[in-house]
Amino acid sequence: MSKYYNTFCVKSQNEPYNRGRKLVDSNLTENFILDLFREQDSIHTLRSSSKESSFQFHPPEQRPEQETQRVRSEQKETNTSKIIFISHRSTDKPIADMLVGFLLGTGFPKESVFCSSLPGNDINEQISKEVKSALKHSIVNIAILSQDYYQSAYCLNEAGILWYEDTPLIPIALPEINPSNMYGFLNSEYKLRRLDSDTDIAYIYDIANGAISKPNTKASIITYENKKLREMYGTYIKTRKTLKESSIVEGTFSIEELTTDDERIVLYYILQKNVRKVSKLDVLRWLNEHEIHDVNVDNAFDLLSTFEGSIVNNDILEFGIKAFRKYSTEKGKIRPDLERFVNKHTRLAADEFKKLWTSNTIDSNTKLFIAYIEDEKIHSFGDRWMAEGQIESIRQWESKNALFSTLSTNYGRCLEFLIQHELVYTSSWTKYDNPREYALYPSLQKFLFDCPSKIVEELQEIKNSYLDIPF
Repeated sequence: MSKYYNTFCVKSQNEPYNRGRKLVDSNLTENFILDLFREQDSIHTLRSSSKESSFQFHPPEQRPEQETQRVRSEQKETNTSKIIFISHRSTDKPIADMLVGFLLGTGFPKESVFCSSLPGNDINEQISKEVKSALKHSIVNIAILSQDYYQSAYCLNEAGILWYEDTPLIPIALPEINPSNMYGFLNSEYKLRRLDSDTDIAYIYDIANGAISKPNTKASIITYENKKLREMYGTYIKTRKTLKESSIVEGTFSIEELTTDDERIVLYYILQKNVRKVSKLDVLRWLNEHEIHDVNVDNAFDLLSTFEGSIVNNDILEFGIKAFRKYSTEKGKIRPDLERFVNKHTRLAADEFKKLWTSNTIDSNTKLFIAYIEDEKIHSFGDRWMAEGQIESIRQWESKNALFSTLSTNYGRCLEFLIQHELVYTSSWTKYDNPREYALYPSLQKFLFDCPSKIVEELQEIKNSYLDIPF
C-alpha cells in the first residue's frame, strides 16, 4: 500500500467527528487514492528535475521537436497549475454558478475556476479524471455545504480530499447548515462563510485574489459584483428546495427538521422504547446507563413539544400522536441517522479512568478511595447529609485493614475528583434538586469489580503505604 494512502488513513482516523462513518466511502476506491498521489509524485519529480537540469535556449526555428513538445507541455501545466476548486452537490449547481459568475466578473480567468458538478459526478463510483486533475492543481478550495452535500457519499469523499490537502479551504454554508450539524471531515472546526454576507464574500475574493495572478480589478467592479451575488443568492434561496424537501413530497422521510442534538437523542430514546409518553427521570436514567453526556433533556422536551399535539406536563413529555406515528413508522430508516448523534455524545467512564490511571493523574488518596471501592464493591456514594453514612462505612474499612483515617478524612475531596472527571453520575436528588447521591457509571463499575490483576496489585501497594502499624 502506498505511503500516501497509509498517511491519509492514519490522519483521518484521528478525526474526532468520524464516529459511525467509514473513513473512505466504498465509492472512493483505494486505486483513486493511489493514483492521485502517484500522479502528484510524478509532477513533483518532473518539476524538480526541470529545475536542476541545465536548459539551453533555441530559437523556435532551431528548436528540436522533442524540446518543443516539452516546452509546450510545461506551458500547458503552468496555465492550469493554479485552480480555484469548488466542491458542491449537483443540486446546488445554481449557487455554484453564481459564485463562478462572481469570480469571473471580478477578473479571474475562466480556466482558473473549476466546479465539481460535471455531469454525473455525484453518482459515479469513482471521481472523474477532470476532478482528479483539478484537485491536484487547486490552490484554493471552496466547499458549498448543504443538507444535500452531506447526504452524498461522493461529496463526502471529495470533502475528505479537501480536508487532507494543505490548501486554503473556505466552507460556504447554505441556510440549513450551522456548526452544530456539521460532521465528517468538514465539521465545526471550520469557520463558515455565507453568500448573503458582504464581509464573507469580500473574504472569499481576498483569499482567491491572493492565490491567483490576475490583472487588478477596480474596487467599484468588485463592489458591484458583491452586491449582485448577494441579491441573486437571496432571490434563489427564497424559492429553493433541497432534496430533503422534495423527498418529503414524494413520501419519504427526513429528520432534518430537528435542529439540536438534545431533541435528536431524546427522539432516539422514544423510538427505541416505542412509547409516546416519556418522563424526564426515565430519560436521565437511560442517558446515565448508556453514558451519554451533555444532553439537555429540558431543552429537548421544550423543542419536541412544539410538534402538533405535543405537551410537557410535570416533567413528562407527551408526544403528539401524528408526530409519533410519523416518526415511528419510519424508525427503521431514521434510527441509524439518530444513532450517530447518540454515539457522538457517548463517553465511557472506564476509558476515562484508564487514561487517568496510566497518566498518573490520580493522587494517592484518591487511589486509596479506588481501593476501597474495589475491595467493598461500592457503587454508590452519599453526599450532603448522606455523606456521613459513607464516611462511617470507610472508617469500618480502614479499621478492618489497619489503615490510617486518611480516606475518611478526605472523602469529600476524593468524591469530587470522580465527579469532575465524569466517573460518577447523580443518582439521587434532594427535594430542592441538589445532588445527594452519586453512582459509578456502568462501564467503570464493571471494570473495577473485575479489576485487572496489575491494578489490584498497585491498589494493594497503596493500602500498604497507609498501614497504621505501631512500633
